[in-house]
Amino acid sequence: MSVLPFASRLPAFAPLHPLGRGPLGEWVSLVWPLEQDAVDARPLVVKTFLLASGLAPETRRPLEEALTRAVPLRHPGIARLHGFQVDVRDTLTVVSDYVPGCSLATARRRVLGRGGRPSEAFVCHVGAEVAGALQAAHGARVVHGDVHAHRIRVGPRGEVTLTDFGLRPARPLLRRFMSPSRPDVVELPVREDAVGSSVETREDLRALGRVLLALVSGNTVVPEDAAGVDAALGGVSPALRDVLRGVLLDARGADSAAGLQAALRDCMGNGVECHGQDAMVRELAALPGSGPLSPVDVYVGAASVMTASVSVRGRTLPS
Repeated sequence: MSVLPFASRLPAFAPLHPLGRGPLGEWVSLVWPLEQDAVDARPLVVKTFLLASGLAPETRRPLEEALTRAVPLRHPGIARLHGFQVDVRDTLTVVSDYVPGCSLATARRRVLGRGGRPSEAFVCHVGAEVAGALQAAHGARVVHGDVHAHRIRVGPRGEVTLTDFGLRPARPLLRRFMSPSRPDVVELPVREDAVGSSVETREDLRALGRVLLALVSGNTVVPEDAAGVDAALGGVSPALRDVLRGVLLDARGADSAAGLQAALRDCMGNGVECHGQDAMVRELAALPGSGPLSPVDVYVGAASVMTASVSVRGRTLPS
């Protein structure tokens, strides 16, 4: 097995529950760590990606470097990356924190399904929390590069977590089954700006702005031109409208993630109706099919109790 140089191996874990396919076609599973104290142990998520076979080292290097830079990130709003590995079958395995709750994409679909929109206070809360996570990452010269609603998790108590740091370079390297004669189609990596450059960090903020515009407007397709953005923001309060227009349409973009976070919090304090985080939690829990705990979260809680008194040396979970 060929292991990437920063770590000798992945953390040991026992399988708990399959979670299905992810947005890039990866297999996602819930697992239980076997190297942590039982009192502090928390579930993890394992994502398995099929890379195109026979990738040259220089082609794979941007992915390895991006994941390596993401490993040291520590912030309450960032899902921690515990390890990654590529084996001889060109399979990339990534182990990260399990984040309870639902994705922002799921929350948005539930809101639209009942014919409504999330409150502006909820939108500002989500945006401010994600901006805070991006500020911490940008301060460490790490960019996300793929901020989307399905990579933002909203927890049962209103926690907001950004996941999947380091995976942007994986997109062009994934195995794509196009035809029997050409099973693997690999896009060559394009030249990118310097790591952590102002161009990259501004693109992270614009991507967050697009997520917030889709959330507040209820549009699934986010316009790129000024007229389309203004039309989508037609029913939005002036304070939030100005913030989103500045992120999406200003040639310079937002000055920093910290500036965007402060602007969104200012909106919550002065520009939009806000009833506090408890009200936002109730708003999320009221969505169809939602609630304080999902079935997977209940399963995790039961597994935690079962493993609390089990020796780590056993390397198995009771059935």
